[in-house]
Amino acid sequence: MSRPEERLRSERSQFRAMWLVVIALVAWLAFGFVREPAASGPERLTVGILACCFAAPMVVTMGYRRTLPALDRTPRQATVTGRVRFEVDPDSDMPAYDLVDVRVDVDGVQVDTTIADIVAAESLARFAVGSVWDVYAFEDPAELNNDPHLTRVILTEAHEDVVRTGYDLGTYVLHQEPGPGSDLLLRHFANDHRARKAAAS
Repeated sequence: MSRPEERLRSERSQFRAMWLVVIALVAWLAFGFVREPAASGPERLTVGILACCFAAPMVVTMGYRRTLPALDRTPRQATVTGRVRFEVDPDSDMPAYDLVDVRVDVDGVQVDTTIADIVAAESLARFAVGSVWDVYAFEDPAELNNDPHLTRVILTEAHEDVVRTGYDLGTYVLHQEPGPGSDLLLRHFANDHRARKAAAS
């Protein structure tokens, strides 16, 4: 099974490849206007649609891939309260998956939320109701999805042995090959610079 760093590199490589395809298609469109004979209308339309199909998912997810909202890296204890099953379109190649619901104490307030990590089947049995896990919460839980009822927490490094198959941030879901550890924690958060500065002082 792959490590978090490998999964993150693989995802970035896939997006780079998709951008290269978009650039090649746009270049073909531009060349189609000056070549002899010029590209026909249906040819240009087909290539334009293909370019849009490749570019759209990358543009939509660009914010998530660049910087996520500020993460409070104070470990908090989360008690499992249940699971929620996410079914997908039967025609889709995306698998159905379960997310783990938890209750977290945030500054003395009990908050019901969901672990963003998609736990693989071989590790899911460990997340029994009542079990306790260390998680990180976002500084402003509602900022992630602009919805106070659609919040997420992330398993801390203490649970690197848990096998994951991606993550669900609410409006953005990424499925990956199974592997232990969290590549989600390797992503950029809005307060990373502040955290590094504090650690260095």
